[in-house]
Amino acid sequence: MKQARIEWQGQVRDVLVDERDQVRLPDGTVLKEGEFRWLPPADGTLFALGLNYADHASELEFKPPTEPLVFIKAPNTFIGHQQQSVRPDNVEYMHYEAELVVVIGKTARRVSEAEAMDYVASYTLCNDYAIRDYLENYYRPNLRVKSRDTLTPDRPVDRRQRGDPGSA
Repeated sequence: MKQARIEWQGQVRDVLVDERDQVRLPDGTVLKEGEFRWLPPADGTLFALGLNYADHASELEFKPPTEPLVFIKAPNTFIGHQQQSVRPDNVEYMHYEAELVVVIGKTARRVSEAEAMDYVASYTLCNDYAIRDYLENYYRPNLRVKSRDTLTPDRPVDRRQRGDPGSA
């Protein structure tokens, strides 16, 4: 079973999605597609790592960074599974990348590597769109590049189904 968030009858609900992709309310009621709207699996700001794999850095003709390159995606960017991303007006180059996102389920600070997985609530898959028309510097992507309305669609993935990403 996967955990997910939906809007149903005007309220945000935490639900389970079974092996047949049936959405179940906590009382066991099964909802049909179209009776609800998928929401992103979490609220809040996403902290992302840029140029974090060699192929991408090579494609952009950059050396991989020696320190993490962090940028943010604000809450307005997230939309749920099966929702539509809206291409901003006057944009010529909208680039996308498939990403694995780790959803942190509780406040964490100075967590040891051994305890890190205790803070992972779930994973989600998303498209990370970038508006490259405005990209001034790959090392410091500005908000117009990475934090536009509806440009981070995602869906739930259960942490228990995927295990520890460090062991892959």
